[in-house]
Amino acid sequence: MKRAKVYFLVIFLCAIFSRPVHADDVIRIGIISTTFGYAPVFVGKEKGFFKREGLYPEIIVISRNEQIVQALISDSLQFGNVPPNLLFVLRQQGNSDIKLIAGSFNGTTYSLIALPKYKKMEDLKGGSRLAMSGITSAAALMMKQMLKERGVLYPRDYSLLSIGGSTTQFTALQSGQVDGALLAQPLSIMAVEQGFSNLGDAYKLMPDYQLSAIGVREGWAQKNRSVVVRYLKALVSTYRWLHDNREEAIKILPGITKLDPKYIAKSWETYTQTQIWPRNGEVNLKGVQTVLNMIAEEGMIKKPLPKPEEIVDSSFLDEARKALPR
Repeated sequence: MKRAKVYFLVIFLCAIFSRPVHADDVIRIGIISTTFGYAPVFVGKEKGFFKREGLYPEIIVISRNEQIVQALISDSLQFGNVPPNLLFVLRQQGNSDIKLIAGSFNGTTYSLIALPKYKKMEDLKGGSRLAMSGITSAAALMMKQMLKERGVLYPRDYSLLSIGGSTTQFTALQSGQVDGALLAQPLSIMAVEQGFSNLGDAYKLMPDYQLSAIGVREGWAQKNRSVVVRYLKALVSTYRWLHDNREEAIKILPGITKLDPKYIAKSWETYTQTQIWPRNGEVNLKGVQTVLNMIAEEGMIKKPLPKPEEIVDSSFLDEARKALPR
């Protein structure tokens, strides 16, 4: 059934977005949700950085990482936000054509948020239900590691429900559909204000963690190198603008993210000062290694283990940055 749904989605996207990419044309970018961390692509569009490069982004929300990867493979997306762990697994299955070309979430602001009755991680023992964007997602790996260190083991002590991005998870938590979720800022801040419990901050426990990055199908990217380089020029320009223009960023981000302005300043500070939004667009290879170590421990890939560089192609970013002012 799951394969059928993915197949249907890919066919659907192909049918809608079958035009090739030309010099002044649409590029199709897949993201998993419209939460705060995905703001850069919307900012880049609003501030004209993509238009300056002759590119017009269509931002498509797809609720599963696996579906974004399938859409990249089918060329119904040109760019997609994907977690490194999924690419390592695909490589061992014989698909090595998806590569990471730039960072998007070079770290995380996740906190483990639970219903008010839970006061510490150990309280989740006994069949609690925890929300995830995907059971094998990078966030799920992080959650399992956090809980494992407290003696709370999957699947013995809790179950994971794959229900979509952070906004959907927060809604499920508010309705009591789930007992907990790993929420990013500012949703985690909002949840605590509403009386939910913060059982632990993942970003403090794992400072080097490549949650996700910009993925492309390398065969397509090599044939359309100019498009990829121009996309990365726009992306890096956006990151640099966000880092350098605090006051204006704080003014426009509420309209883009639909969040209360009181949460924006704190989140902007976290995402920029900790380089979760990487100023120069690079992938954090140390963070990719952290992910690799975790999936190896989970038994998701076999030895000999690959190296982080095997799923990263930095040549496009190098070319883009050379074309930009310092």
